[in-house]
Amino acid sequence: MPPGVEPFNLDQTLISFGQALRAVVCHVWFDAALHGLLMALLLGLAGFVLYKRRTRFGKPLMAVCRRLSLFCLVLMLPGGLALATSGQLPPTGVFHISSLGFLAFWSLICLHLSAEEMNFQWF
Repeated sequence: MPPGVEPFNLDQTLISFGQALRAVVCHVWFDAALHGLLMALLLGLAGFVLYKRRTRFGKPLMAVCRRLSLFCLVLMLPGGLALATSGQLPPTGVFHISSLGFLAFWSLICLHLSAEEMNFQWF
């Protein structure tokens, strides 16, 4: 083997891959789902207000809130289990969580789901 070249260590590579996968599934998904749950609750609140005012937008928005909240709660399960067992979420290394990015992502998802639900219920 040439000097200065380290041998490949499969065990260390698999351990690093497992830690990275755990960080993404537990920490990043938990943070993303938490932001999604916040967006779903805001959408549900708007839907409830519109439903009480007897507009036709209220019912579809509350249906989207229910569906999105359930999806986000399922997405939060691995992170919630990690939080319950170890008391903290696994570190993500140099990855930084951006709330603005998550909120923009979930607002696009909410817009799409709301349009689909309104199309389904009205036509």
